[in-house]
Amino acid sequence: MVKIYSTPDCSWCKKTKSYLKSKNVEFVDVNVGADLEQREEMFKLSNQKAVPVLNVDGKIVLGFDKAKIDELIKDLVVQ
Repeated sequence: MVKIYSTPDCSWCKKTKSYLKSKNVEFVDVNVGADLEQREEMFKLSNQKAVPVLNVDGKIVLGFDKAKIDELIKDLVVQ
């Protein structure tokens, strides 16, 4: 499962979500600006307060790190 912690006005979050969609990867989008519980979860998982943060089956990606995202989603891509 892919979960992206994001905020609505974050341009890197939008790019990350668009990239995942272009790869046909399903994901859960969590607005940490509105959901304090999820924000705390993001902090605990990543030690980061910046978005986007991706959780790909328990592996954390900070920011729009395309190479790392590609490595982690290769088995999740729907053909």
